[in-house]
Amino acid sequence: MSMSAFNGAHTTFPVLKMPIAEFAHDKDSTRDIVMIVDEEIVDECAEPRQMVWFVDVTIEKTPMVISSYTAKEANGNFFERGGRFGSHASNESMAPVCYKKMAFISVFNAGVRALDIRDPYHPTEVGYFIPAITANIDKRCVKVDGKDRCKVAIQTNNVETDDRSYIYIVDRANTGMHTLELTGESRKIAGLP
Repeated sequence: MSMSAFNGAHTTFPVLKMPIAEFAHDKDSTRDIVMIVDEEIVDECAEPRQMVWFVDVTIEKTPMVISSYTAKEANGNFFERGGRFGSHASNESMAPVCYKKMAFISVFNAGVRALDIRDPYHPTEVGYFIPAITANIDKRCVKVDGKDRCKVAIQTNNVETDDRSYIYIVDRANTGMHTLELTGESRKIAGLP
């Protein structure tokens, strides 16, 4: 599938034979979906926003983008925080607890985002976690008028889940690793008590 020059895929994750509740009475009520997660590579929004794309590949010869997701900049003034802001990667576990229900996206200075993907035509953010800034975090610098402007910013880089529904995130700016547990709406979606 040819993508726009604005985008650069980091992770592609298949979600095959996805049951679509809206299509329950249609002839074909399942779809083969691939989630494409772009990678932001430039600090302080100095490139087009990298996002998450949901592609229907049920008919392999004609893949079609059906929806997208991006963390909202205004919900955290992420441009002002420094470092990268935009998607980086997704979890890749196919453990039944979250597979075909939720995806977890690392979004650098916006932490990790939990998406309800049960309807891939309308993915919805149902939770997030942004690690606290610590004394160990590296500065992220950009050149402004020939001088370095540096900020301390969370840079959540990688995310993975396990078969118990724990989420593991690591930060590329020395914040370390965090182990997270689902709560609230995301816990209900996973079918956990």
